[in-house]
Amino acid sequence: MSEEKKLNMPQSLLLLLLIIGSVAVCIRLKTGGPMIGLFFSWIIIYLFCKWLKIKYDHVVSGAYDAIRVVVPTLCLLMAIGVMIGTWLQSGTIATIIAGGLKLIDPTWLLPLTLVFCAVLSLVTGTSYGSVGSAGVAMMAIGNAMGINPGMVAGAVICGAMFGDKLSPLSDTTNLAPAVAGAKLNDHVRSMLWTTLPTFVISLVLFVILGISQTSGGYEEGNLLVYTEALQGEFKLGLVTLIPAAVIIALLLCKVNAIVSLGLSSVCAGAVAFFCQGATLQSIIRVAYNGYTTQIEEAVLKTILNRGGMSSMLQYVAIICFAVGMGGMLDRLGVLNNILRAITGRINSDGGLIFATLLVGYITSLISCSQPMSHVLTGNMMKPLFKERKIAPEILSRSLEDAGTLSGPMIPWHGYCVYMAGTLGVAWSAFFPYLFLLYLTPFFSIFYGFTRISIRHVEDENEQRQG
Repeated sequence: MSEEKKLNMPQSLLLLLLIIGSVAVCIRLKTGGPMIGLFFSWIIIYLFCKWLKIKYDHVVSGAYDAIRVVVPTLCLLMAIGVMIGTWLQSGTIATIIAGGLKLIDPTWLLPLTLVFCAVLSLVTGTSYGSVGSAGVAMMAIGNAMGINPGMVAGAVICGAMFGDKLSPLSDTTNLAPAVAGAKLNDHVRSMLWTTLPTFVISLVLFVILGISQTSGGYEEGNLLVYTEALQGEFKLGLVTLIPAAVIIALLLCKVNAIVSLGLSSVCAGAVAFFCQGATLQSIIRVAYNGYTTQIEEAVLKTILNRGGMSSMLQYVAIICFAVGMGGMLDRLGVLNNILRAITGRINSDGGLIFATLLVGYITSLISCSQPMSHVLTGNMMKPLFKERKIAPEILSRSLEDAGTLSGPMIPWHGYCVYMAGTLGVAWSAFFPYLFLLYLTPFFSIFYGFTRISIRHVEDENEQRQG
């Protein structure tokens, strides 16, 4: 069987420029966001295939193979939408908001959000679950307090990604060392070098931002108005917190995330029926269309008028088109052309780590998938790490520092789409506050050029012989 035709480097660059231009125009015109641009990328790739006489059926099958990998994420997104809607109708979020307004000092909301989401993500091994539960709650409290939603979302994402990156229960924490040929314990210990310092820096920065947000003209009097308005629409109490307790307990017990979200939604529906007087028809309608509040306060309307499965469908479309595009570009050889150009001139440990991070960002940018980024980057860079006798956990650490953390920084990446949709905050609003995500690679590069924490296999062998 003859080998399928691939693009050369000039053709690859031209195709990428056309796709990036398509997405950029749609974002610039603020019409349809990246979704329409990503949809047109499929048309552009089709025209390229016809022009160069490449079998489109073979190329598009790569899109379907890639989409198949992210189907659980798509289901998770829709389950999150259902849960948010039912949590709103049951009064769960209203109770959390009212309690948070009474108990949490607005000055410390941002650092508390960072730590809370980090701990939950660390013990559950899922940033998805942390963002969908603790993240949603902290966003609601922050909005009611008048804290910049981009800052709160940034704290949520940084905390969630910290735990997801370091937890031995996380899928990425297990995939990266598996691809690199490293031991899980060595991998986690190695990541502490780059992740802990950036977490401390992020914590300090969020403390400073929290103080700056609540100084000067900050008014706390509105908080009582919000609490009274919530008490007027919902019956608040411990019973309404059952859905939140259920999902945290299920995640801690390692129950499948989609099942956990579904069971929490069922509990929320039951609470809405028995405590809030909702009908079965209204519960189902809210699960699909989201909740609509009767409260007149503009801030509370923004917080409460959301959720529902339908609210996530646009994000599902973005992920499908973006991941599918990455699968087609991989079939066309675009990724390999770019990666070979990057790895062609490496003459130091620091240069190798820098190149690995760069490749990780590019594979994430194009594939829109963390697993694909780890596999593509790891398989390409592994022989180079062996050649320089660098321990495999340094490679696995680099895979995580770029491939795992880059997701929320790329507007059309599945992770970023999930975060934006779940938290209700645009990428442009929270990107400046993703301190942990874009500081970590700098530490990784610094260690590479200074050889701090960089273990070589030959060093270990020499010690054993000595």
